[in-house]
Amino acid sequence: MLVWLGLVPVAGPGAVAETGPGCAADCPILEKSVVIEASLDAVWRAWTTNEGLAAVSRQSNVELRVGGPYELFLDQPPDDRGRRGSEGSRVLAFVPRQVLAFSWTFPPDVASLRSADETTTVLVVMEEIGHDRVQVQLHQLGWQPGEDWRAGWAYFDAAWQYVLVTMKRKLENRPAVSARPDDESPA
Repeated sequence: MLVWLGLVPVAGPGAVAETGPGCAADCPILEKSVVIEASLDAVWRAWTTNEGLAAVSRQSNVELRVGGPYELFLDQPPDDRGRRGSEGSRVLAFVPRQVLAFSWTFPPDVASLRSADETTTVLVVMEEIGHDRVQVQLHQLGWQPGEDWRAGWAYFDAAWQYVLVTMKRKLENRPAVSARPDDESPA
């Protein structure tokens, strides 16, 4: 079992999560997974460098250090606070070539949570399962009850699917995917 931040066991049998105020051990975890035909080093770089993140964002600001920024910028106008992406998201923890944990902000589509600076925690777990074959598991934790949180879940359910498919295609040198996150699913 892996443990980060003293609160978040996320891998292993009976894994549970407790993040955020009022979130009990039975809080939902948004989970996605994909197998990528690429080296573990290439997959790690795709998640942890500005160059690697160019596959899913035209601009990013990532510094791989605890407390460093983990910001991706959207191709849309800034919101009412001048933000246009995940400004304020931070690297929470990492184990090189295995795990990356970062805080994650809400999109302008969920204005109430974005303006309240609510965040979730995203854990990306990478495991080599063969020569140049990596399973990437994404776990988004810290969900709260409420209609706005459900809207955020729906948004990220599609968005993370798009990110995983796009990274898979980029790392496997396949054609680009459409701009709509609900058009594709990982193979």
